[in-house]
Amino acid sequence: MPIRMRVRGPWGVETIQAEDDWTLEQLVKTIQEKCRVSEFSLKSGYPPSELDLRAKQTPIKDLKLNGETLTLVPAARELEDAPVPEAKRAKTVPEAPAFQPKGVEADETTVEWPEQGGYLVLRVMPDDNSCMFTAFGGVMQISDPAARLRREIGEHILNNPDKYSKAILENLDPKVYVERLQDPQRWGGSIELMCLSEIYNIQICSIDVKYARVDTYGEGKDTRCILLYSGIHYDRIAQSFELGLPVDSDVTQWGTENDDVIKKAKELAAQLKRQDYYTDTHDMVIRCNVPGCEHWIGSGEKDMVKHTKETGHAAFEEMKLSD
Repeated sequence: MPIRMRVRGPWGVETIQAEDDWTLEQLVKTIQEKCRVSEFSLKSGYPPSELDLRAKQTPIKDLKLNGETLTLVPAARELEDAPVPEAKRAKTVPEAPAFQPKGVEADETTVEWPEQGGYLVLRVMPDDNSCMFTAFGGVMQISDPAARLRREIGEHILNNPDKYSKAILENLDPKVYVERLQDPQRWGGSIELMCLSEIYNIQICSIDVKYARVDTYGEGKDTRCILLYSGIHYDRIAQSFELGLPVDSDVTQWGTENDDVIKKAKELAAQLKRQDYYTDTHDMVIRCNVPGCEHWIGSGEKDMVKHTKETGHAAFEEMKLSD
């Protein structure tokens, strides 16, 4: 019976079809040929663990790899030297420039995680009022997630009127709240995170940079993801086995019994706080940028929320108060 698996590496994803009488050695040779890389390690399972490639004569049927996605981690020198596999060359497009955190050096966006053989890293989202949806969409590997997640959240709210009543929805009628949510300028927050946890059956942990607080949505779930909240912006926290690997090889989900990942994520948040990677909403004045409004609405998060409730506007800019 054929055994099919996917191998995800820095240069894309390859599908491997093996026979159940293959040994691990045969599988490794096939991966070397198809992915054009000679030295590498393989990780499988959930949470990912490294396969012992020295056990060459192990029957692969004993490893239960059918349907699995294996993560290929090349040896360091191979990251620079290995060619793009032939099957991927025609599809290769120039990559967009990496979005860099404001005021944070690149080496301040990672923490080593030697117990897991890699790093916990910050994946910074564009500052476009849909950062929360983009951050979570990457967890679930959803392309262009903002519009889709806004729509799904809206449907979820309307389908659960007992839970998502006017009292929960910032004193707004559910239909009005859902209508405003579809505006690409409107931010997502705790209500949307609660909905996404229920829709996708995953625990979402949001770590506040300034206060080191962990807000958890979805108690009792089996898996979790982690977002980082820096005052008015969300980013994604991910695990990478090598810093040179592409974003699509990230691990973004962990078992909820894994408290080590929360500890490491809080270390990363503390590191970012030292770099002032947060916005203090109590120490800024806010301007509404919606055409026709365009006036200063006050200072602090309360005034911002009040203005949004009254007008539905959610396009703001901040101006730091002088010391």
